[in-house]
Amino acid sequence: MRMLIGGLLLTTLAGCSLPASMVPGEPNFSKISGKAPKEYAACVLPLWQQDIPKTSQTSISNGYRITAPSIVTADEILDVVKYKDGSRVSLYQGPPWAKSASLRKSVRECL
Repeated sequence: MRMLIGGLLLTTLAGCSLPASMVPGEPNFSKISGKAPKEYAACVLPLWQQDIPKTSQTSISNGYRITAPSIVTADEILDVVKYKDGSRVSLYQGPPWAKSASLRKSVRECL
């Protein structure tokens, strides 16, 4: 019985966390910026690293992905991609109780 409960707990926890390479369907926040993807990412990355030092940036098609890792829930992910004369910024966050208000604030400040 303990093994069954332990297995269910592990399965539940594993389902809460997404690998950094996977982004859920709809973003929690999506806006257009007049800044190029490189310029916008250069604004957000240091602000996120102040809150979560292990935040990283990777290149993706037409832009960048900034990932703030989480031990308990899904990572917070920001995709910044080329859009017309600027960027489309898409923020993906975990469940409501785990969202970081300061990361979302940084996303808005850099627009």
